[in-house]
Amino acid sequence: MIRHPGISRVGLLVATAVSAAFVLLACRPAEQTPARRVVRLTTGTPGAGFYPLGEALARAYSQSQPLLDVQVHDSAGSVANVTALQRGEADVGLSYADVAYMAFVGRLEGRPQAFEELRGIAVLELTPVHLVVRANSGIRDAAGLRGRKIGVGLPGSGSALTADIVLAALGIDASSVHLEPLRYVDAGNRLAAGPIDAMFVTGGDPMASVRASTGAGARLVPLTGPAIERLRHDYPFFRLAVIPGGTYPGHPDPIQTIGVDNLLVCRRNLDESLVHDLTARFFDSLPSLSMLTLMDLDQAPATPIPLHDGAARYYRERELSR
Repeated sequence: MIRHPGISRVGLLVATAVSAAFVLLACRPAEQTPARRVVRLTTGTPGAGFYPLGEALARAYSQSQPLLDVQVHDSAGSVANVTALQRGEADVGLSYADVAYMAFVGRLEGRPQAFEELRGIAVLELTPVHLVVRANSGIRDAAGLRGRKIGVGLPGSGSALTADIVLAALGIDASSVHLEPLRYVDAGNRLAAGPIDAMFVTGGDPMASVRASTGAGARLVPLTGPAIERLRHDYPFFRLAVIPGGTYPGHPDPIQTIGVDNLLVCRRNLDESLVHDLTARFFDSLPSLSMLTLMDLDQAPATPIPLHDGAARYYRERELSR
């Protein structure tokens, strides 16, 4: 070993060890920052219930999972959402129970194939069907819609599907009414101004489009009677619902109607651990989701389509922890 002037043997050994340590550190692969995961969330249109719920859910996910990039995609509504999931164009979405079930078993009108890629995450809350009529229209009940111009939501919305089902149950043929495929906000504005006589909107209260139209004098009409009871028998997804009194201008008393559960759904091949985390974070974030205050936590796993494996694992763990 070559000795350097002024450096002891011990000092030389220390210097050599330090140099070797630096070499090892330099050769060690740099620690990689965990990659951000992208989740495409498909919701609805402004003025309807899915839109604000989807926005709130995206904020809650982003706040609880900093490495999750939630991309919110507006859509025509429930039918469009399940179609996007089936095609792999979205990862998570919102749907009504009747739409999700009929899609899964291949009974959606115009879409005879079974949506086998569709999976459930949670049952959220019963959402009322709102039938709103123009002020001074003379429409006293749903049977009075015959011959009228009715806003039914865009093609691909749950409201459009519900309107078709309700009108058929009332014995009102599509040829005897004028159905207008309109965004909910546009329908509310046109209802207030007069070009249309009524509109169907499905969603949790309060609905922006319903509030705007009733504020301009429009009225909510109950959905009750023998025809509606037959509808509930034929379509068990529809249940009795009540729009609380005072929710909308000019309506101090409760309005009897029907409603359908909305669901959080996803595509089947989404990573199991990701869906498990999304399910857990959803329940952790419930206190911040003010539009879901009436959610029945015990009924959350009871989706009418199979649960995703990740969601099912979360519910099993929740049961074991009780």
